[in-house]
Amino acid sequence: MSVIIDNLLGNDDLSRLGKPYAEATVDQMNTEKRLPSILLVDTSRSMRLYKNLLKESVEGVYDAILRDRKASNVTELGVMTFNSEIQILEKMREIKKQKEKGRNLDFECEGIGLTGLAMKAALAHLEARKETYRNARPMIRHYAPILFFISDGKPECFDDAVKPQEDRARQQCIAYIRKQVAENRLVVVSVEIGDHCGHALMAELTGLPDDRHVIQLRNPEAFSKFVKFLVYSIVMAGHPGNQSINDFNFNQFLNF
Repeated sequence: MSVIIDNLLGNDDLSRLGKPYAEATVDQMNTEKRLPSILLVDTSRSMRLYKNLLKESVEGVYDAILRDRKASNVTELGVMTFNSEIQILEKMREIKKQKEKGRNLDFECEGIGLTGLAMKAALAHLEARKETYRNARPMIRHYAPILFFISDGKPECFDDAVKPQEDRARQQCIAYIRKQVAENRLVVVSVEIGDHCGHALMAELTGLPDDRHVIQLRNPEAFSKFVKFLVYSIVMAGHPGNQSINDFNFNQFLNF
């Protein structure tokens, strides 16, 4: 499914923007509090050396969650990719209901990286899913969503017609993320690929004043274990008296 970039340009209402592309139904038989999550994967040409790493990492995340009954009941997962276009490979929903379950997804790396517009589309996807929860009867409770931004941190936009909108979208997303993170309504994890990643941008996109939510992806198995660890950490943080997940320093725990 292709997200038409024209729909992103000049449209700042995230709650409405994601409606055409988000899953509109939810399994009300599942009474668990949900954890909406998105893997937003950079598939621009600069990522072509890492195609297999991306594929294995996404498959590993699905495997780790599906092997665990609690994690699979709590976590809803979406997969999006971006280059010159923005694609939704899997709508965010219960992973047991997804046909592919992380397999047979296309990570062909080509084109340029429209980071700002891709982040805007991912945030809109999250907002639309949260609205589905609110509209469900009975209403579905949810934890603070997680957005995994997987990239080499090298945005490239050479289209003069799109670049102003791309730059504007990136700044809007950074402001939105900072506010949501400060209110503990969102967790953003920047997952760096390669040894020459644009670290400053990756840190800025987490919405935090430092890089404690920036990690490096080198090993798919370690990454899948980290995602599962994070799922449980957020579930635990949902109980009174526990530390906010946004205070955790992820890069102290694991180096991928």
